[in-house]
Amino acid sequence: MIDVLNSGQMAPFTAAVVFIFGLLFGSFLNVCIYRIPLKKSIVFPPSSCTKCGHVIKWYENIPVLSWLFLRGKCSGCGDKISLIYPFIELLNALLYLFAFLRFGLSIQLIFILYFISAMIVTAMIDLKTQFVYPAVVLPLAVTGLAFSYFSTETTIYQSLFGILAGAGILLFAILVFYIVTRKIGMGLGDVYILGAIGAYSGPFKIPLILLFASLAGTLFFIAAKLIFKKKRLADNVTMSDLNTTDEKDLDNAIYFGPFLALAGVAVMLLPYEILNIVYPSIF
Repeated sequence: MIDVLNSGQMAPFTAAVVFIFGLLFGSFLNVCIYRIPLKKSIVFPPSSCTKCGHVIKWYENIPVLSWLFLRGKCSGCGDKISLIYPFIELLNALLYLFAFLRFGLSIQLIFILYFISAMIVTAMIDLKTQFVYPAVVLPLAVTGLAFSYFSTETTIYQSLFGILAGAGILLFAILVFYIVTRKIGMGLGDVYILGAIGAYSGPFKIPLILLFASLAGTLFFIAAKLIFKKKRLADNVTMSDLNTTDEKDLDNAIYFGPFLALAGVAVMLLPYEILNIVYPSIF
């Protein structure tokens, strides 16, 4: 049955189903992103307007389409509905589609889809709050091991070493930075994220992920400072968090977790042929 759904004739239909599922699950991710930092249940009560409490009807909760139909406004109070909601839905759906093109309909795909959605939730919460929730990230270490069991590219031993390498590299960097400067340059949340990514990627892709994340973070920082004139990016980071008394450290602080998550997803979805060019002796 799986071979039929992956066949050339059925692949467009299967891809469409995966895309639609990504949209639907993306709507649930919006609930997680909003409620987890507030320590609210992600299941109950039903979704409602955060301003007036209007309970969202099923036809107002169709991913992307409902936002367009409502013209980005609550039908109860007319308050604007953030563009971030359809963006997350569409992003999740597109990444699900890329994952299907990369792995086909398979057991591996199930674990990759979970990985993608967990990274989106982690990245968006980190952007909003500068906090990484272990309950969202740490289960990826377990699902990453399961992914490697079914993978033809990563072994369980590589998955385990990937966890240690990902977390270990950042822990070592934090320690060295603290010894030299007596300041805290990175939070443990970033350690959790790269360790979780390592469970899926294995150790050999970690340098590539760090390179991508560093480049993306640097470009974002430059654009925010020079183009958008942002004085401070990480609004919820305090001097105590950085172990500093210099306000300039706060002005230069940036959340690295979202870029690690972005890079992790990007590298995991890179075609095998491209990875083979980057690491010809490994892949």
